[in-house]
Amino acid sequence: MKDSDAGLPFDRLGTQADGGPADAHAPLHKCAFDHPETRVAWEQARRKVKRGRWIWHFLYALSWVAYFVLFGNLSSENAKERAAGGIVLVSFVYLTLLYLRRDVMASLKRIRRVLEQHPWQLISAAHRPDGVKDVMGVPVQLRYHEGEELTGLMSARNPLRRRHWPEELEHGAWYAGQVWQAGGARTRGFGVLAVPGGGELMEVSRETAVRR
Repeated sequence: MKDSDAGLPFDRLGTQADGGPADAHAPLHKCAFDHPETRVAWEQARRKVKRGRWIWHFLYALSWVAYFVLFGNLSSENAKERAAGGIVLVSFVYLTLLYLRRDVMASLKRIRRVLEQHPWQLISAAHRPDGVKDVMGVPVQLRYHEGEELTGLMSARNPLRRRHWPEELEHGAWYAGQVWQAGGARTRGFGVLAVPGGGELMEVSRETAVRR
């Protein structure tokens, strides 16, 4: 049997896992991003990020307008100091939100890069173990084929909803990327996990911030 360094064995691609959804066959596109529903899901996520960023830009600009109007009408130094403190706090929150959104965009770019390099493959299950927490997302173990053991712990996250976990992944999932290897080097953007059909895109990476 010939194996691929970038994914699952070639002779198992696109097969139906026992116990998975009846219509969960992975598409036979050369790369996952060629699948129309997958591309739509990625584009929708990017639009949500950009729309939220422009809303924050508008609200931040509005807060500065309100600050100058309010500051000009204040007579006491104490009130002016409170107004200045308020705009500093607003600026801090704004910069924090921008930083977080930058991280989200970076995650979406890594997801697209994986989807453009690997095909979707049907795996038996993506399991969220009990009693384990991941401060960066959701701890996950993959079962690539029915009857095989679960992999070691990895971290999965939806770029827009970091802790969201679709329960249907426990019964079969689509996966694009490299297979987990014990003792391998840590990497970001190790793979992409999705509910069969190409929705709920989640970035999968090595264990980075897991606690029991």
